[in-house]
Amino acid sequence: MTPAERARQIDKQEFETECKAARDRAIAYANHCRQREQQRVQAWIGVTKNVVNKVNQLQFSDRAHRHTVNGESKTLVEWANVLSITPKALLRRRRRLGSMEAAVAFQPAGRWAKRPAPGVSSNFAPSKGTGAGSTAQETPKITFLAKA
Repeated sequence: MTPAERARQIDKQEFETECKAARDRAIAYANHCRQREQQRVQAWIGVTKNVVNKVNQLQFSDRAHRHTVNGESKTLVEWANVLSITPKALLRRRRRLGSMEAAVAFQPAGRWAKRPAPGVSSNFAPSKGTGAGSTAQETPKITFLAKA
């Protein structure tokens, strides 16, 4: 083999190696872009498998776990019933405020605050009726004084 043929053969082998490396880099880059695009679309749709499973596991364990606040132990659902909110809202409140004590003690302000009806005192006992309705119907004989 002449030196020129040897040089051509070496060039050919180097070219094939470089082409294979370039092709491998292009395929790896295309796979990376495809995965990044899938993650972007899943985040846009709101479907991320790991996060959904983690949230569901947290909710199930939180619902079974008893939380003690001011000496009272209750489950998440029981605390939500006491506060008249949904368990999901209590979970969000706990994550935002950092502890169950803070979530239970939290008093919402602004448009979400539950205000008492105007003119109603909070310590006024609920009425049992006027008292006249049942008594007036049970007395069949009513007498009136005649004018003198």
